[in-house]
Amino acid sequence: MKTSLIQKAINVLEDAHFRVSDCSIVRSCFDILARRDDTILLIKILPNIEGLNHKSALELKNVAVVMSGIPLIIGDHTKNSILSPDVIYTRYDIHVVNIDAFAGILSGRIPSIYSIRGNYCMRIDSRLLSNIRKKLNMTQEELAYQLGVSKQSIYRYESSGRISLNIAEKLMEFLKEDIMVPSDIFTLEINCLENEISTFMTDLKRMVLREFKNIGLDTSLTNAPFDILAREREHHEKILTIVSDDCEGLKRKVEIIKDISEITGCYKVCISNRARDLDVLVIRPKELSEIKEVSEFMELLVD
Repeated sequence: MKTSLIQKAINVLEDAHFRVSDCSIVRSCFDILARRDDTILLIKILPNIEGLNHKSALELKNVAVVMSGIPLIIGDHTKNSILSPDVIYTRYDIHVVNIDAFAGILSGRIPSIYSIRGNYCMRIDSRLLSNIRKKLNMTQEELAYQLGVSKQSIYRYESSGRISLNIAEKLMEFLKEDIMVPSDIFTLEINCLENEISTFMTDLKRMVLREFKNIGLDTSLTNAPFDILAREREHHEKILTIVSDDCEGLKRKVEIIKDISEITGCYKVCISNRARDLDVLVIRPKELSEIKEVSEFMELLVD
């Protein structure tokens, strides 16, 4: 089912004029990377969305931050139910949708309902609610009485714009106004990296991280087609870095990072003792250790 869902997602993205890289042939925290204009999506396909755990979510969010992208889960069901095409779900602060909802969103049909911890909610225009209430010459307490909620609840609705689905329906029926604000998977902002995830690290990866740091590159370990995402500070260039002596695995990863590099504009490089005849710049660990300045390293990538 996962393979079928991946292909459906790719078709939907391509129909919406996204450039797409299928990353599912290697172990990665995302299966698809897609870009349209300035929007970059990092998509994990999980037929059963309960397969997402904290570690996997953290890996996906961390890569999204350094790639300036948006993490997204496309799934089909939970243990007990099928995902609704009319709802945007969340898991570990990542938006989750089914394939029909995703296709609708890319076509401009954005669900108005979202689910948090099993509770169905809706976003409303909080300022519009406040203005309408005042035009009706109603206090927060009077509106609360009409809806059967507390005055504090009305204050919260007018502050946050978040409201349970059943109260939202009562509110709009009473006001005779549509104050709903559609949810949007493209507005999710993750502002900072969370703690690095402890993972097994080869001696080669440790060496590369150390040498990158010595020449002034910022680095993030990733569970992705690239092992390290390095960032050059002056011009904010990103470098997709494969670090491995596994010749068979290297070929698959190189094919993917070529796609990702072309889509995102990132540089690409492979650090390896054994790599041969790869369609990407290969730097031997000894050669890397002899590089003293970040400008020298970037010149190799440009050439």
